[in-house]
Amino acid sequence: MEAEPSSTATTTRITDLNEDSLAHCATYLSLQDLSNLATTCKSLKRVAYSDPIWQHCFREHWPRELLQTSGLREAYLKRRVAVQQFKFVDPLVADLYITDAKPFDHIILDKNDITFSQGSLVQMTNIDSFLNGRDGVTALSDHNARITCMRLFPLSETSLFRSETQRKENVLVTSSCDHSIRLWWKGSCQRCFRGHNGPVLTLSDKLLGDGSAKVLASGGEDGTVRLWSLSSSGKRGQHALKATLYGHEKPIKLMSVAGHRTSLLATISKDSKVRVWDTTTSSAVRSSCCVGMTSVPGAPVDVKCCESLLYVAAGSSVVAIDLRTMQKVITVAIYQPKLCSFAIVPSKPLICTGGIDK
Repeated sequence: MEAEPSSTATTTRITDLNEDSLAHCATYLSLQDLSNLATTCKSLKRVAYSDPIWQHCFREHWPRELLQTSGLREAYLKRRVAVQQFKFVDPLVADLYITDAKPFDHIILDKNDITFSQGSLVQMTNIDSFLNGRDGVTALSDHNARITCMRLFPLSETSLFRSETQRKENVLVTSSCDHSIRLWWKGSCQRCFRGHNGPVLTLSDKLLGDGSAKVLASGGEDGTVRLWSLSSSGKRGQHALKATLYGHEKPIKLMSVAGHRTSLLATISKDSKVRVWDTTTSSAVRSSCCVGMTSVPGAPVDVKCCESLLYVAAGSSVVAIDLRTMQKVITVAIYQPKLCSFAIVPSKPLICTGGIDK
C-alpha cells in the first residue's frame, strides 16, 4: 500500500526568504514588475522599496553620477521623470580645445567615444580621457579632401569580425570628396573603396540585406548609387563593388534603408527626385532595380525611413511617403520659411525640426 502524504508537510513561501535575498532577486525585475511586486503585500512592498534595488537601477542608467546614501527610490524616480521631460542637466561638462580653426562638419557619439570631422581630417577622443585629465585626440588623416558623411556600423557585420568578444564594437565608415569611402577600426583605415566618378556625397544609414552578406550603399555626385560588400577582404577593397545603380540625373544627396524590408533603399537627389531601389533585384540593366519614384517640393534637407514610411524633409515641410505605394500620405510638419535640419526617433515616432529663426 502507498503511504498517505503527511499532513504535517511544510511548504515554503516566497516571504520566508530574507529581505536581502529577495532584494537581490528583485534587481532583475523591470520597473513595471517592481511596481506590481509592491502592490502584493506589505512585506514585499518593503522589499520593492529597499535601497539596494534602486541603487542598482540608478547605477544601470547613470553610472557616473554620485548617489546619496538614502531615499534612492525617490531619487531614481525624480531623475527618471526629469529625463523624460528633458529637464535634466548633464552632470559632465568637458571642454575640448582644437587648434585647427576649420569648422566641424560631422559629429558622432558612441557610448563614451566622440568622433568628429574637420575638412579631410577625422578626429576621435574619449570622455574618459577628460575625466582622467588627459586631452588625448587621435587624428585620422588618410582622406585628402573634405569628408561628406560619417556612419557607425556593427563590427560583426564586416569581414573584420573575429570573435564574440568583439560583438559590441563598431566600425566607422566615411565618404569624401576625394572619391573614396574608408572603413576605420582601432584608429586606422582598414578598407578603402573606390568606384565613384566624383565626390561621394552620402552613405546609407543602415546596412542593406539580411544574414551575413551585408551591403553598404553610397551616393555620389555622378548620380549613381553604388553597393559595396563589407564582407570582402583586402585593404584596398578589391571586389567590394557589387553593383552600380543608374537613374538619378543629379547628384545624390541623401539615402535611407527601409524599416520593413532591409533590401529597399530610398534615395533623393539634388533636384528633389526620390527613387526606391530593390537591391536584391538581379538585372543586367541596373536602372530596372528602381521600384518606385516620386518628387517633393523644395531643396532636400534630410530623409529617414521608419517601417514602411519614408519621411522627407525638403523646403519648408516634412512629408511622409508610403514606400509600398509611393503615395504621399501626410504632411507631418511645416516650418516656414524653410527647414534647416530634421531628425526622427523611430520608437515614438518623434519628429524634430530646426529652422533659421533660432
